[in-house]
Amino acid sequence: MTFFLRVFQHLLPRSPTWSLTQNKDIRKFFEGLAAALEDPDPEIGPRAAADAVLLDAFPAYARPDALAEWEHQFGLAPSPNDAAKRIALADEWRATGGQSPGYIQGVLQAAGFDLYVYEWWSSGPPTYVARDPRTYTQHPRVGTYRCTALADNGPRCARQNLNQPRCNAFLSGEPGYLVNKDLTQRPPPPVPDDPATWPYFLYIGAATFPDRAVILSSRRAALERLVLKLCPAHLWIVMLVDYDTRVFDLMFDNSFA
Repeated sequence: MTFFLRVFQHLLPRSPTWSLTQNKDIRKFFEGLAAALEDPDPEIGPRAAADAVLLDAFPAYARPDALAEWEHQFGLAPSPNDAAKRIALADEWRATGGQSPGYIQGVLQAAGFDLYVYEWWSSGPPTYVARDPRTYTQHPRVGTYRCTALADNGPRCARQNLNQPRCNAFLSGEPGYLVNKDLTQRPPPPVPDDPATWPYFLYIGAATFPDRAVILSSRRAALERLVLKLCPAHLWIVMLVDYDTRVFDLMFDNSFA
């Protein structure tokens, strides 16, 4: 006797008329109803649907529709495929709170980035000596595009064309640090020359400071979003990172090893 058939048996009145112990039409009716409820397809069977809802909390097992809902919940940009969605959501679930360098380092490494976090000081205590962030960064360069709309192929930009009506400043070059980055190409402020500001820098790089780590460029956006999410808002983040332009091969199974 199936689970739901036993449930119906306990819910029905206790009388020979409602008994399901014999081969009667009423038993066949409830057997057919129970079979549909026991269907392993979560779109049909409520028991399977309840199990699927519980598994939706785990990125490795969540259904595709649930993956999209979790992306919306965490404010993630939609990923190109389910494997990328699962990796990004696993990163979000690992970030449970904390802003210490050790915690930030642990979350970054759990997300698949072989990175290490370093404090602002190069020696201490008792006397702390601040690292000079200008040694590890570049001065941000600003370029200009002047834009117009061409009839043949729509909006197009031409660099340094003084005949065009509009222009936008954009970041030219790689400054090597993050500060309140947004979705535009707006350059960050330059690193201050005042040593009193240097304790407000945090450094992320390879296992030995100041060696540079290598990260696949396809994961750059995910890394920068995670760093800006985890790090205290009053700190500027020096990224001792080089980005490899090879195609990113999504190895989903290894990501959850």
